[in-house]
Amino acid sequence: RKEDGPGMYSMCVGMCGVGPALFWLTVLLCALWKHHKDSGCNVSLWSWLAGSACVFGIKVGAHLVKMVSDAPDLSASGVEICLSCIIMLTGCFLLGWEIYGVLLYGEADGDVCTLKTWTLLTLIINPFIAIMTIATMIIAQVAILPPAFFNAIQDSDSE
Repeated sequence: RKEDGPGMYSMCVGMCGVGPALFWLTVLLCALWKHHKDSGCNVSLWSWLAGSACVFGIKVGAHLVKMVSDAPDLSASGVEICLSCIIMLTGCFLLGWEIYGVLLYGEADGDVCTLKTWTLLTLIINPFIAIMTIATMIIAQVAILPPAFFNAIQDSDSE
């Protein structure tokens, strides 16, 4: 029987696919909360970390909306295409944001800026998590192919 909505299997596969970005988003939000009252040069580093968290938040949100938007099939709706474009654009933005972060990190004084270590970790981990999320999303898409194929067959049989 064709699924009417996303179904439990596709929800679980989708959560596994977006898991690395969701975990990193949680870590960034905890770091931001811990240092939200810092002052000095930390303001620009804190803002950069907040921007990184926003990028990953948009990526996670778009993946989650895409995951619950419809039952898996072998077609793409306008919403899915739009969300895929948003995910791609945030990935491109992250590249430029990393370059800006390197510049901020170079200007920060380690004795005054307590967020300098977080900035360095984020500069290293952001690309790693982005690549890991791409890999897990590819694995998730491969795992979702059998139900998508089944749903596509069910659609063609019902027409």
